[in-house]
Amino acid sequence: MDSTMVAFEAEKQKILAQLADIFNRQNFLLLSSRALMAFGAPLHRLEANLIAMALNLDVEATFAVLPGIILITFGDEDTRSSETYVVRGMAGYDMYRLGRTNRTIRRVLKSRISVGQGVKNLERILATPPIYSWWMMLLDYVAISFFICPLFWNGSWQDAGVSAMLGLMVGLLQLLAGRFNNYANLFEVSSAFLVSFVAALLQNHVCFGTVSFAGIVMLLPGLALTTSIIEMASRNMISGTVRLVFALSRCFMLGYGISVGSMLGSRVLGLDTAVALMEGQIDSTTDVGNCRPGPSKFWWFMFLPVLSLAFNISISAHWRQWPFMMFSGCLAYTVSYFTSLSEAVSPLSPAIAAFAMGLFANVLASFYNHRSAVEPILGGVQLLVPGSLGLKTVLSFITSSGTSSGSFLYNIFATSLGVSVGLFLSGMCIFPNRRKRVGLMTF
Repeated sequence: MDSTMVAFEAEKQKILAQLADIFNRQNFLLLSSRALMAFGAPLHRLEANLIAMALNLDVEATFAVLPGIILITFGDEDTRSSETYVVRGMAGYDMYRLGRTNRTIRRVLKSRISVGQGVKNLERILATPPIYSWWMMLLDYVAISFFICPLFWNGSWQDAGVSAMLGLMVGLLQLLAGRFNNYANLFEVSSAFLVSFVAALLQNHVCFGTVSFAGIVMLLPGLALTTSIIEMASRNMISGTVRLVFALSRCFMLGYGISVGSMLGSRVLGLDTAVALMEGQIDSTTDVGNCRPGPSKFWWFMFLPVLSLAFNISISAHWRQWPFMMFSGCLAYTVSYFTSLSEAVSPLSPAIAAFAMGLFANVLASFYNHRSAVEPILGGVQLLVPGSLGLKTVLSFITSSGTSSGSFLYNIFATSLGVSVGLFLSGMCIFPNRRKRVGLMTF
């Protein structure tokens, strides 16, 4: 009798241990999906990566990835039952925590740590606050607006100084939107309105177009627009379409705010040239509205790394990630600049720059298994995204310029598609035949 009870208890403990192990692996998949979605992993590869993780962990699971939500179904062949979990979260960009999540997942899949330890690590990562405080992010708004003004739109020193002040104002409004939910719905429109209103009041001293775009550069939906094209090109139609509609809607909100603000600012000065102001000052190289030439291009050698660093801080990159991300950003901008000088290869400039940047990031990830290619690629894509083109299109729609709006709209998709083609080609060159049980953390 005693031996029977001992055998029964031993069998019971064995079954409980097996169930605990299964639940542990399922919990690891749930936490991994939540962390990857929240910290900026590419959605068009997330489903394939989760399937690879499930195969490696020997868990029967299916996944459906949508913007802001992941549906995970765990099946049991023995009982012929299934459980579906809904993982919700706001997608964002946090390169530091994404890198830690990627390292934890790789260590678990390679059996360097147990699944239980991996669960504890992921819970600790999800509970970790952002590495940069609110005042650091506020200074980042100022730095990006200042350095991008002469580098992207050939603005003068005076334009850069005013852009920095406007960037500070947008950063303060961002903090206000995070504190008051009702104001968050008006954040984009009110920020564009105030920036363009101040720029219009100072139109006799600064270049309106340069200062307006540099002031709201952190709100331009270029990255969302490019990732939507990438997702649709990879046949993730639902997430790609949602992102595309969001990006275009944000363009229209910013364009509406700029249109109303510039018109009101011109009326305050007793002018009735708001439409001409928007159309003529899109390019700071014109002589409309006191657009002075920018500083010497030798300054660009100093501006470019600092701007790349500021963009890296905006997506919460750790200082250990800065060197590779800065190099990727500078490489993308440099290749794009020199290829655009040639009329023969100018249409292919975004694709060539994205290919060079993606090649560097994927080679780096293949040599260092604990690194992913997402961080360097995002560090470079931010300097290639066509956010300003999207805003120009909206302004063209508002000013009823149908021909120019169609041309700008074509340029938006051509640039975004060129970036996606370059990234896909670089990934194919480095990872031509990826094994099923190994995820691919790249674009």
